[in-house]
Amino acid sequence: MLVIRPIGHNDVDGLFALAKKAGAGFTSLPVDKGALAGKIEAAIASFSSQAMNRDDYFLMVMEDLENGKIVGTTAAYARTGSREAFYAYRLMSVTHYSHSLSKETRSSLLHLTNDYTDCSEVGTLFLDPDYRGNGHWLSRCRYMLMAQQLHRFAPDVIAELRGWMDENGESPVWNAIGSHFFEMTFDEADRLSGTGSNQFITELMPKYPIYTNLLPKEARDALGKPNDAGVRAMALLLEEGFEYEGLVDIFDGGPMVRGRIKELVSVRSAKRGAAIVDLDLSSDQKKFMIANQSLENFRLVFQAADCTDKEIKVSAEVVEALGVTPGDEIMAMG
Repeated sequence: MLVIRPIGHNDVDGLFALAKKAGAGFTSLPVDKGALAGKIEAAIASFSSQAMNRDDYFLMVMEDLENGKIVGTTAAYARTGSREAFYAYRLMSVTHYSHSLSKETRSSLLHLTNDYTDCSEVGTLFLDPDYRGNGHWLSRCRYMLMAQQLHRFAPDVIAELRGWMDENGESPVWNAIGSHFFEMTFDEADRLSGTGSNQFITELMPKYPIYTNLLPKEARDALGKPNDAGVRAMALLLEEGFEYEGLVDIFDGGPMVRGRIKELVSVRSAKRGAAIVDLDLSSDQKKFMIANQSLENFRLVFQAADCTDKEIKVSAEVVEALGVTPGDEIMAMG
């Protein structure tokens, strides 16, 4: 059985293995054990705290219980920009009209903005390729956590997706913009952003709007386009109720999307009920995401269940995996 739970001290090697598989451009999952250990400590502190904190960082892992292997990871952040400015480019349309020529031209501007500061954020979504088919509930587990802990999150939530890269692993947006101002490679800038402070962005990023007409076509085409591996993740976010509003990552031009937590499809479908062990429950029964009601010991599985107004009937194995006893309140999302 696969279970999603808060990350623990013993998960650093498993998380590091996932980071190596994720590859370049995954800023929130750096291939750096020291940085990952720091993230683990921050997550453990957030899950164990009873008080709301703007710095809350809820990093979770998907574990294969049969072999104790960490096969996926994902995270939710209470607030963006809690300690450092949160930057993005907003794509803005500009129209020019010449009366003397009776001619109209249209173009776009990249405008540096902090529009998504103080939103909650979901991110760090990565699944071991050997476990394909489980990405949908690894992604949605964050909305279960939010539905349970609404007071710990902002009304709006955003998500960033890695930008498009060519067959050589090059980012056309970085090559067209960032490389000229940071005077370092994309991998170096990505590593610095993921393992330390992003203050260098404030210090070196151009402050004036950039006309996209001045960029190479491959860079213009990549703006707002997710990495090939992130196309499905983008689709899941849009299905959930997120919207693309023209904001893109300042490094690789990847799209950013925003949604209202209470209006997300998963959150609106959430049901609470008493855990009931049903020995006759069929494995062909509809599957639900099912979670306990604990924050520090959060557990979530994707298993067959029978949900009524006041009860959620599950197998004995599910009750054991969630760490609850029959009669305890649990939560299900269809």
